[in-house]
Amino acid sequence: MKLKGVNPLEQHIEKIVLGIVLVLFLVVLSMQFVTRPNDIDVGSRKVSPDQVYTVLEGQAKQLDSQLTDLSPGLPELASVDLVARYNSAFEDASGGAIRLSAAFGQGVDVTAFGPTIIHVPGPSDGPIAALEVPTTSRPIAASQWATLDPYAVLAVPEFEAFVPSAQPFDFASVTVEATFNGKELESVLLGKSGGGSAIPRRFWAASGLAILGFEAQRQRLLEDGSWGDSESIETPPHTPMPTHAMGEEAGLLELTALVATANKVVDDVARPMFPPTIAGPMWTPPSERISHEDDSDTLKTNRLKKQLDRAKAELEKMVNGPVGNQPNVRPGSGKQSTRSNPRSNPRTTKVNPKLKERLEKKIKDLEEQLEDLGVDLDDPTTSTQRTRSSGSDIKSVLEEESVDLWLHDLGVEPGVTYRYRTRVIVNNPLFRKSSELDPDDADQQALTKDPFATGDWSAWSEQVVVGAQEYFFVTSAEPGGGMAGGGIKATIELYKMFYGHYRRSTLSVSPGDALATTVRMSGDLLYFDSSVIDVQEAAKAVEALAGDDSEDLPDGISELSSRMTIHLGAYLLDVYEGQGSMESDLGQQLTPMLVVLRDRDGKVIVRSDLGDEASSAYALATESASEASMTELRIPGMPAISPAAELFESKEP
Repeated sequence: MKLKGVNPLEQHIEKIVLGIVLVLFLVVLSMQFVTRPNDIDVGSRKVSPDQVYTVLEGQAKQLDSQLTDLSPGLPELASVDLVARYNSAFEDASGGAIRLSAAFGQGVDVTAFGPTIIHVPGPSDGPIAALEVPTTSRPIAASQWATLDPYAVLAVPEFEAFVPSAQPFDFASVTVEATFNGKELESVLLGKSGGGSAIPRRFWAASGLAILGFEAQRQRLLEDGSWGDSESIETPPHTPMPTHAMGEEAGLLELTALVATANKVVDDVARPMFPPTIAGPMWTPPSERISHEDDSDTLKTNRLKKQLDRAKAELEKMVNGPVGNQPNVRPGSGKQSTRSNPRSNPRTTKVNPKLKERLEKKIKDLEEQLEDLGVDLDDPTTSTQRTRSSGSDIKSVLEEESVDLWLHDLGVEPGVTYRYRTRVIVNNPLFRKSSELDPDDADQQALTKDPFATGDWSAWSEQVVVGAQEYFFVTSAEPGGGMAGGGIKATIELYKMFYGHYRRSTLSVSPGDALATTVRMSGDLLYFDSSVIDVQEAAKAVEALAGDDSEDLPDGISELSSRMTIHLGAYLLDVYEGQGSMESDLGQQLTPMLVVLRDRDGKVIVRSDLGDEASSAYALATESASEASMTELRIPGMPAISPAAELFESKEP
């Protein structure tokens, strides 16, 4: 029956709804098999639920293998040059004052607190001059021969350039000594010396100043009496030289670290060690070798104090060993390096009793001389050496009125006369401060380029004679004839350097005789074979000799011949009486005898008996020959390189 008043939609609505639900059911059912809606995201993959744990297990094993990998691959990191950024900041920084965008509060009238206002110079205060480093005192130079420790040659092969090819390794040297006034340098900085302009304290107060170099030049005396060209000296290998440790691209950070390090090891920089020797005179500063008859009591007291301090330091080193293995501080590191220098050959054997006794006697003699001059040895100010309480307790060079400086010249030629001049190098307080100076002034900007400020050369020293390897001196002569009817004769002394001392022989020769003889030598003349015996055993053997022990020499050490031939290649030709006369010390009038000889080159030379005995070379040779029999062999194996040398490794290519 047909319903009245009901439209078709209303009549069939339940069928329509059932159809829609059926369609949705079919869609959902088909998606389960076509689109896989139940897959799960695992990393970058989608997997079905039944495979999730399998995938996670594989990823866990991969992570475990990375955790246990002993050499995993590391990501590349971008390199940041902090030093370059630091230096660039100084180059690009504005020299103007920084202004606040707003005031912090009410201003204060500083003039109310006094009439004087301290003004800090700025770029607008006018040009700043370069630092004028004061000159050193007129240097003193002294020469000597000695025998280099053969184990030093083994440790430092560069020594081979200065010694013979076979032992004994005798070498000649000249030590140049001068003093530098640090208080005068401070006066220059403050503008109180010579009317020069001051360098603002902000440029140098933080980093301070240090002696970074002490240089010397020499000139050779030519045959015509003039001086040759100036030339640099040849210092021992590995002499600490801070000026060599700054590369061309180095900045203010490196210079500041260099200054700090140089101040900590100023003793090694300003007064470098002499090469280790086993024979010849013990090295002493030139100022202690010259005559001091005219010295005042004050000068004599200061000299004796320095000698006493040096003798005590030497005794300390002898008893406690060298400082070659002490921790070093590297520039800019702020850390100590406990790595010892393998070439320093530290001594590990007992103290040589005779050398110790001799040094103690020297100390006692010096103390007695000081007491005679009224010096109180118990007064702590008696010592010229400043005792440091810590590694940071450093006395600035600006506090020192007199800084002792010296250098050793190994490049000298035996028999030649030289003279020397010196100068000091300090750090340039204007280095890398271009932003603080007038940017439009090229001369001002040029002052900031060089990390070092170099002083002018000093005056030249007195001439110094380097002893020749061989000498002969006429001590007396007879022209022949006369009442006794004797023949022509001459007494000549021959000298030859061997094992650190001149060896002497006296000849009586007639015309035609050669200046040749055989000399018998005293002392312990030993040859060390470093390939057979090491330095420690060699040191023990030498100590046994010093202690009068009668043990046989060990393998690797043998005695050299005690006889040596001197043949100068010269011959006596004639003797005749010279013109004029000379007054002797006793007031006698002496006539010089002239001796004519032919040398090994065929040249005819004339020598005077009075002139030879009055020469400085004769005094040098006779003194050395007299000391030869009294000097004992020293223990080998002392440090061959200064502990400070490795702190200033050369940056030169």
